[in-house]
Amino acid sequence: MLVTRRMGYSFLFHTLTSLIEWLDMKDSTCPLMLRRLAVDCTINRLWIKRNARLHNITSTTPPILFKGIDRLIRNAISARRGRRKFRNLMRLCKWLNRF
Repeated sequence: MLVTRRMGYSFLFHTLTSLIEWLDMKDSTCPLMLRRLAVDCTINRLWIKRNARLHNITSTTPPILFKGIDRLIRNAISARRGRRKFRNLMRLCKWLNRF
């Protein structure tokens, strides 16, 4: 929820279908590339934390999990900042600058 709220949205995804519909919709709140990147990074980080909980019996708090997602998104944008679709994402993404 924190990821979507920081992107300017005020809803949750209760199904995979609603998440996919959100990725397909066109709006001016947040660029499509940033939404795709946020979903990819969130799924990646949740999968890593899930495996850590199952195999290492470690737990992570939501703020720490969000910081990991935030860092992953920043790194992905920075690594691709020369590409046309990524060039302005760091500046456009208000919620990345809050941390």
